[in-house]
Amino acid sequence: MKRGDKAVKFRVNSYLTIFLSSLIFYLLSFILIPINKPDYFTDMKVLCSTFLLFLSVIANAQQHYTWDAKVQAVYDAATSFKINEARRLSAIEKKTDPNNLCLQLLDGYADLYQLFFNESSADYNSVYPQFDQRIDLIKSGPSNTPFYKYSLAVLNFQKAIIAIRFNKNWDAAFAFRKSYVLLKENSNNYPKFTPNNFYFGVLTSVIGAVPSNYQWILNFIGMKGDIQKGNTLVLNYIYAKDAYANMVKNEALLAYPYLVLNLEGNKKKAIEFIERTNYDLKKNHLHAYMATNIYLNNQQPKKAWIISNNIERSNDYLNMPFWNYERGYICLNQLQLENAKQEYLEFVQNFKGSYYIKDAYEKLSWIAYLQSDMPKAEQYRQKVIALGNESADADKLALENAKSRAWPNATLLKARLLSDGGMQIQSLDILKATTIQNFSLLEDKTEYLYRFARDYDLMEDKDQAMRYYMATIDMGKNLKEYFAARSALQMGLIYEERKDFTNAVKSFHACINMKNKAFKNSLDQKAKAGLLRCEK
Repeated sequence: MKRGDKAVKFRVNSYLTIFLSSLIFYLLSFILIPINKPDYFTDMKVLCSTFLLFLSVIANAQQHYTWDAKVQAVYDAATSFKINEARRLSAIEKKTDPNNLCLQLLDGYADLYQLFFNESSADYNSVYPQFDQRIDLIKSGPSNTPFYKYSLAVLNFQKAIIAIRFNKNWDAAFAFRKSYVLLKENSNNYPKFTPNNFYFGVLTSVIGAVPSNYQWILNFIGMKGDIQKGNTLVLNYIYAKDAYANMVKNEALLAYPYLVLNLEGNKKKAIEFIERTNYDLKKNHLHAYMATNIYLNNQQPKKAWIISNNIERSNDYLNMPFWNYERGYICLNQLQLENAKQEYLEFVQNFKGSYYIKDAYEKLSWIAYLQSDMPKAEQYRQKVIALGNESADADKLALENAKSRAWPNATLLKARLLSDGGMQIQSLDILKATTIQNFSLLEDKTEYLYRFARDYDLMEDKDQAMRYYMATIDMGKNLKEYFAARSALQMGLIYEERKDFTNAVKSFHACINMKNKAFKNSLDQKAKAGLLRCEK
């Protein structure tokens, strides 16, 4: 059975009702109209033809869910960042079949990506209310199909993501709960409707990452999580071969590496999945962005650079300044300072939102600082204070650094950037050219030890890394800098990899117990996910 055939079946019940009504009308006409009327049968032909035409109009006017090849094309465009093309194709389909509610769902995807990645307040004020309008429209449609609750769940999921992006956390919580409940009910009612499994899997994993001391609250409101179960649901959908196998595969291929990396804590597994999976990293900008982001955050900037530069370019795609932000990091982590400056400047000039603005200006201040242009460095630092917001940990840290008035040690900064760029040997050369006694500040001494630990860790010399991580914790556990907390997290991950779960749990707890640290939200989330894995 083809994908479109399955969807069409869900319209049968309403059409069957119309057909039976017409049949009853036809039979009653024999009873109510005199049989000896000379032109009776001629009249009946006209009457029936007219009525059948009327039925055709009614049938076409019935709201329904049809996910056929044309609808799939709209979805594929939206989930490739071809937002303009998706909206154009959707408009064409609405003229042909204005009552296909699947198109409402797909319009939600276009708005989701536009709002999330471009973060325009003007767009938010005009576009965000449309999610509720679409939800109301779906509620007025047929409910005897798996698409009914699924569509409501997905729209609430989309609404929740945007609410988080714009700091509407209560709205997000309510929308996530609605989405979870709808998906759970739909799974029970239509177990063979596998797209449901993808979304339910994502929510199950995310809920499973909530710390155990808060799980009772989620259980109380009927939300149960399990990282392994959720990730398995997503992976099973990716490899499914049923009639719905490709329906939302683009999203599953986007989500799975992030779930593995952030909730399972398995960098190697996430990257291996990307490299063995047949991603189209030229035409699908959403997948390309995901791969670029994961490679960049795992010290492989050259791969990230190749992907970000090889994407197909046309006006059909969403114009996304975050590409400049990513490429700025790629260049900076290889000490290509002028190239990095140009990328960051394009980002701050073109991005309409607030996320990562402070972080980008801090990177511009570092570049000027390393180029010995202190007036420019101070100018960028003032923009760190004045612009953007503190929603992201990176922005929060950038603001704290700017307010401290202190500048990073140039030697340690270069070592850090090279290490983040996958150039650990060059980073170690810089570190070994000096000694800990050459640093006067306790913060710098602690970072000196931490940079050794990270280089050895990334070079897979885990024993050396553990020794430097322990030294970092001993020296920096009472500092507000993140070095000691991150060291505890990395030690936990190494112990976990070695199946030493007792020490892994101790290390994860040590990370969480260090208060008021930079990047605390991110570090705590990863440590708590580690505890959930190790305590089972």
